[in-house]
Amino acid sequence: MRKFFFEKRKYGFELLMDVHTFENNPNVFFESDPHTCDFFEIMIFEKASGTMDLNGQLLEVAENSIFFICPFQKKSCKIPLEDIKGFHLVFQNNFLSDFFDDKLFAYRLQYFYNSQQPQYLLLKDEEYDIIQFALKEIIAEINHYHNDSSHIIRSLLYFSLSKLNRFYSTFYNISPDTQSDTRIHKFKELLELNIRNTHSVNNYCEMLQLNRHKLNKLVKEHTGHSSKEIINNRLLQEVKRELRYSAKTIAEIAYDLNFSEPNNLTRFFRKMEGVSPVAYRKSAQNDSF
Repeated sequence: MRKFFFEKRKYGFELLMDVHTFENNPNVFFESDPHTCDFFEIMIFEKASGTMDLNGQLLEVAENSIFFICPFQKKSCKIPLEDIKGFHLVFQNNFLSDFFDDKLFAYRLQYFYNSQQPQYLLLKDEEYDIIQFALKEIIAEINHYHNDSSHIIRSLLYFSLSKLNRFYSTFYNISPDTQSDTRIHKFKELLELNIRNTHSVNNYCEMLQLNRHKLNKLVKEHTGHSSKEIINNRLLQEVKRELRYSAKTIAEIAYDLNFSEPNNLTRFFRKMEGVSPVAYRKSAQNDSF
């Protein structure tokens, strides 16, 4: 599978983020074969059509649609390049935490590392205009870089990401609060780091030094789901990735994801998805043609 890597010195000096229009750079990341990147991407389409397969979920590309992609998540695109218009915002894995001096910043944003709702959003025209203005200003600062440009870019980027978090939260009727209890965002981080090894609520409670009731209360307030639902949905996403993008057997996937036996993976998948892992894989392979 092809991997794309961030170019730190594209402009002759180190800049750990970038934004450009699709009109000026149309071919870079619209790969039809499954691929992955070592950085965050936000794809904002003002005008486009087609589909994007993101983490095993087929999503429609349409006017004012936005896709939020985390590092090393897998995607493939079927997007005609004629008359495409929009923006591609990218930044490195540690960029947000360093830039905003907040290790959990990416986890505070509802559209990143979200296995309950699609990492996808349709903007209203007036919402798109707000984001478009900020991104055009960032592009102007990058192209005419001054000593104070980093401060302006920081402000515009923070504004854009925070506005998008509000729009996304409203769209899916979830909490937009980026300043809620830090343990919620730490839970999301721990889930990303440990989901392939443990699926137990109690284990995450131990890592967070919280009792089960307290964790459930915090998670429910922020996401609308229980901690077990969050874990199961994230685990399902991981199983789907393996089924869709790897040639591993069901037994190998079960072993890699720490199921006690393959039958337990099959029961879990059937309960969550309504079909067997084998049927899902066959359907996914047919979708790729």
